Amino acid sequence: MRKRTLLLPILLLLTACSFNPSPQNTIIDWVDFVKWNDTTYEANYEINELKKDWETAGEIGEVKYILDGHAGTNHQTKNGDAAYLQKGTKLFAMKGYDPAFRIIADGKVYEVTESDKAETVGDFLDIKGKVQRVILQSEQDLSFVGEFTDEHAEQLVEELLVMPYEPDRRATEGKCVFFGIELVDGTMTRSVYWSETGYVHYGGVASQKIKDIFEVEMDENEY
Repeated sequence: MRKRTLLLPILLLLTACSFNPSPQNTIIDWVDFVKWNDTTYEANYEINELKKDWETAGEIGEVKYILDGHAGTNHQTKNGDAAYLQKGTKLFAMKGYDPAFRIIADGKVYEVTESDKAETVGDFLDIKGKVQRVILQSEQDLSFVGEFTDEHAEQLVEELLVMPYEPDRRATEGKCVFFGIELVDGTMTRSVYWSETGYVHYGGVASQKIKDIFEVEMDENEY
């Protein structure tokens, strides 16, 4: 069992938006994660369902310890830990992406969920020049609701990349707004914006510009 006080997987947030998590909440079932270079990555199930052979760009490390069946509830995760990946599994950079954002292990894509050393969201969110579109998604099932204007999509990305990474300021009261950033390679990175507090699930508090963008897009798409 692994304590989760910062970023929850997006699919779990579909059911988590109705309550306010506290540092005492834990997830009993293992999340498919690996930690390396002071960064925690979780399997991106949507990308992995595409069943593509993603190109690697060099080995960056390997799994040192598998938690499933071995670790107790008080285990503190460290570099080299993984939930299900076997000890010795090689970790690779993903071609076209900074390994601070995405890596490949056992043929699967893992995407960052927590960073112990980032100062801004842009330190790990490697999407500059790679964005195809930004969409709003249903609170119920992540289905398509509406698409941001090109101008708003560009402005949102610019603001996200300079947003201070401050996960300790996590405040998830109020309405959850699910959004996805579709990239030019056909993959998508998803996040959540809480309109009441301005907190963005990537790990920071929205600027006024981001708040204004969401307000307009939510109104236009009757979100």
